Amino acid sequence: MMGDIILVTGGAGFVGSHLTRKLLDRGYSVRLLDSFVYGDGGLAAVRDNPRLEIIEGDICSRGDLGAALDGASGVIALAALVGDPACELYPQKTMQINYESTRDTVAVCKEFGVQRVVFASSCSVYGANGDNFLYEDSRQNPVSLYARTRIMSEDYLLGQDDVEAVILRLSTVCGVSPRMRFDLMVNTMTACAVTEGKVRVQGADQWRPHLHVQDAAEAFIAAYESPAAAGGVFNVGTDEENFTIGEVAEKVAAQVSGTVVEYGQGDFDKRSYRVSFEKIRNAFGFRGQRTVDDAITEVHGLLRSGSVSDFRGDLYNNAKWLSNNDRWRGAA
Repeated sequence: MMGDIILVTGGAGFVGSHLTRKLLDRGYSVRLLDSFVYGDGGLAAVRDNPRLEIIEGDICSRGDLGAALDGASGVIALAALVGDPACELYPQKTMQINYESTRDTVAVCKEFGVQRVVFASSCSVYGANGDNFLYEDSRQNPVSLYARTRIMSEDYLLGQDDVEAVILRLSTVCGVSPRMRFDLMVNTMTACAVTEGKVRVQGADQWRPHLHVQDAAEAFIAAYESPAAAGGVFNVGTDEENFTIGEVAEKVAAQVSGTVVEYGQGDFDKRSYRVSFEKIRNAFGFRGQRTVDDAITEVHGLLRSGSVSDFRGDLYNNAKWLSNNDRWRGAA
C-alpha cells in the first residue's frame, strides 16, 4: 500500500538503484540497507528524497536487520554476493551473505511481525539443462556456488509457514544502471564491440534468458504488491528474450557497425537454460517491456557519451572489485 515503509536490502546495487527510484516514484517510503561495498553512487540522484531512509549496515548482522525492519511492512531482499566469479573468490563469505543471512532475515521478520518477503533468486539454478523450456518445477542442475546458495535460500524460505515468500528467479540482467556493471553478458559484449571492434564467443549454442534491469525492478514491485496467495517461485523474464550466446553476439554486431564476432572453442561456462515465463505472466500480468536490443542501444550510447572512461575498471566488475578492495578482503 502507498505509504508503506518497504525495506530494500542491496538497494544501491545494479537492480536496487532502479528499484529504489521506482518505489519512490510510486509513493512508497523506502528504507534502504546496504553495506556500500561498491559505493553509494547509485543513489546520487535520490539520496535527498524525504521518503528515503538510508542505513549503512550488514545483512549478516541481526542488529542491523532489526534496525532496518522495525516498522517496515515488507522486505525486498536483493543484497547478495552476485555472480559466479565473485562467489568463488570467497566461498565462506558467500555462504554467510547468500544463505545464512536469509535465515537471519526471516528470524528478524518474525520478531517484528513482517510477513511479506520478496527474494531475489536466479535462473542460474537450472544450470546445464539443454534446449527445452524450463518451468519453475523443472529439474535444477546448479553448476556454481552462487546457484547453490540461491537454491538453499529458496528452500528455507518456502519452508516457513509464517512469512509470505515470493521468490523471483531473475534472467540474466542487462542494460544501464546508476550502479553500472560490465560483467554481464549483453553489457560486456556491447562494450567489447564499441571499444575493440570485436566480440569473442565460446559456447555459442548455449541458451540464456535475458531481462532488462528496469524490468527486473518492475517485477519486484509487482511481486510485492501481489496478493498473499500469489507466493512461491516465479521465473522472471519474457519468453521471446531467450537467446543463445551466439545470437546475442550477432545482435550486438548488428547494432555496432564494424564488429567482428569471433567464435572459439575450449573450456567455457557449461550453463545452458531456456526458460518459460508463463507463470509470472499469468499471476502478476508481468511481461518485460524492454529487450536485449534496447539494452545494447543503451550501453552503446553510454560508452559513446564518454561518461565511462574504462569499462574494464574494477568497480564495474564484481569479482575484480572485491578481489582488489582492501576493506572487503579484510572482512572476508
